[in-house]
Amino acid sequence: MVLEHVPNNHPDFGELARIAVQQNAWALKHVPTDHADYGEIAKVAVQHYTGALEYVPTDRADFGELAKLAVQRSGYALEYVPKNRPDIGELAKLAVQQNGYALGAVPKNRADFGELAKLAVQNRGQALQFVPTNRDDYFEIAKLAVLQDGDALEYVPKDRADYGAFA
Repeated sequence: MVLEHVPNNHPDFGELARIAVQQNAWALKHVPTDHADYGEIAKVAVQHYTGALEYVPTDRADFGELAKLAVQRSGYALEYVPKNRPDIGELAKLAVQQNGYALGAVPKNRADFGELAKLAVQNRGQALQFVPTNRDDYFEIAKLAVLQDGDALEYVPKDRADYGAFA
């Protein structure tokens, strides 16, 4: 179905849009954001493919709810969430718990970055690659990462004074 060829005022547009986004979540970009059923249609799209969050305007009142749904299904969806949102901490935590690699989308200057990094490496040790090595808590985070996945050792700089503690 090519939703872009269906008039927005068609009496069945909402139902056709739901069907379209179930088949191809990218069809969400052809749904007017002021359509009465937009929130529900966007939810269906995000449930089928979290990347559809990219097409949801971030200023919508339901964006936070849709973002939460998306990051719980795929931590990678965090990349579509503005980093200045008041709920970014909660969303980042959900994202790294779902997939440690989501840590790559978390700003390194966040006050809670260390906590998020610990959660991430406990989920996926190789998420250590996203942790700056000059952090005061790097050793602790790296230790957790290597315990979770020995291959995470490749992200520990060999010239660190504490490198021997890992070998």
